Amino acid sequence: MTPQAVNGNGTGGGAPAAPERWREREDEDSLFRQLRLTVRQGLEVDGDTPGGAWDALTQVGAWEFALPIEKDGLDLGQAVLAMVCEEAGNSMQPVPLPDTLLALDLVSGLGPLAPESADALLDRVRTGELPLAVPGRLPDPRGAVPPGITWKPDGDTGGVVLTGAGGPFAAGVGAGALLVLASGPDGPCVALVELPAAGVQVRPLRDHGGGAVSSAVFDESRIPAESVLLRGLAAEHALARVGLRAAVHQASLLAGITAAALTAVVSRIRGRQQFGQALVKHQGPRLRVAGLLARLDAVRWAVGDAARDLDEGRLTPGEAAGLIALTAETTLDVTREAVHLHGASGLVRDGLVAGCYRRAAWEAMRCGRPAQLWDTAAHTP
Repeated sequence: MTPQAVNGNGTGGGAPAAPERWREREDEDSLFRQLRLTVRQGLEVDGDTPGGAWDALTQVGAWEFALPIEKDGLDLGQAVLAMVCEEAGNSMQPVPLPDTLLALDLVSGLGPLAPESADALLDRVRTGELPLAVPGRLPDPRGAVPPGITWKPDGDTGGVVLTGAGGPFAAGVGAGALLVLASGPDGPCVALVELPAAGVQVRPLRDHGGGAVSSAVFDESRIPAESVLLRGLAAEHALARVGLRAAVHQASLLAGITAAALTAVVSRIRGRQQFGQALVKHQGPRLRVAGLLARLDAVRWAVGDAARDLDEGRLTPGEAAGLIALTAETTLDVTREAVHLHGASGLVRDGLVAGCYRRAAWEAMRCGRPAQLWDTAAHTP
């Protein structure tokens, strides 16, 4: 990161009219750059609320980006989806984007196992009518199902019975259905539960400034057989495939949250006066911010390279685990430093920096704790 990133013109001059952003890679081609700007503009113009952000993602065709061509999608690849997740993270609107992408990936890849309602379900997601949320953690890069929700066969209906709780998940827009990942004696189970449903309670959690979040509680909830997408060995194989993609999408979202916090920090040190001059002219804060920007650059390069490797079939579970661990640690460290650099104003509940810090606290754990992910990266090829 060059001094211009902090000083604007390299000499500590006046602040520009609009905040700068450090989110473009030098090797992005013009078409990719234009697509990024289209997504960004949609979120900036209409994304001042969670509902507006969801509508903006729908209008730019984000769901078509993820769907394969045989499902009437565009199949633009993981690099494009990672970019969309990063821009959504930067908007700081609590929408279940990685959750919905995970659900689309699973449903569109079922093949002959797909229920009769699969096409209608994809159409509802494509129109923005059906936001999908995953209660609790996403599958880890190896496809392992997180603890919290268990299942057992329902002998009466051929479906399953779900018990347990999962959360938090983004609830800025009300989820129309939950993609439930449960563990059981016969392996994992994946079920799509449309809301409202008997025995399923969605509980709003306290919003500490990072955006609306909820949890889901399953009290011996009987799920019919047509709502069970996968179970057993078939679920293991599908989750191993989508776990890699979920890690890249979540890492991209975290990179966007980090960029949002740093944009606010740079604006702050340019505008805040101390000892008769802007903070940006003092070497201490300048070097601290430059170091944070360098860490953001490193994460963004890692995410971009992982997305390309995923498109080419080269990304391994160990590499994906290392990526999400690195990104989670960086986001937690950078948002914490951003609060310190803001001083007392960084603690204001409705402030952007405080919101980034509080949202990062749970988003960084959605694929697992960084220490566990580093262990997975060290022991998984």
